[in-house]
Amino acid sequence: MDAKDKLELIATEYDWRFISARRDFQNLMDAAAFVADTVEGYGSGETLMVLDPIKRRAIKDGAGVYYSGNVMILTKSDFDGTYNEKYDKNVKPLIDIVMKEIPAKLRCLYDVESWESIEVINVFDFNADGLSISFNLKLE
Repeated sequence: MDAKDKLELIATEYDWRFISARRDFQNLMDAAAFVADTVEGYGSGETLMVLDPIKRRAIKDGAGVYYSGNVMILTKSDFDGTYNEKYDKNVKPLIDIVMKEIPAKLRCLYDVESWESIEVINVFDFNADGLSISFNLKLE
């Protein structure tokens, strides 16, 4: 299974919306409408997964594929609130899911060579808080 498909399946399991598009596309004015359409009807506190394009590299002799990329798990929030309030309400609840549960789900198919996250607050025009994850996976 391709890494994009697996991440989309994981998003579905958590009842999150899934968006896959270039980050520069997501941040352009036209993309604001794209993302807004995707999260239309989402209220504060609802979560989505935003996947940047995945880099794929064949393992020598066609023995498998390396996948690397970035994905964000974001909770729609209100613009109001301090950094710490937003962190406690929207980021902290995602940490165990992002750092333990999702890598465990990926290990069923892939060798998770790296999985690193950093918190993000007030990203995109719809004010989202969560985690941005960089990953390297290996499928043999």
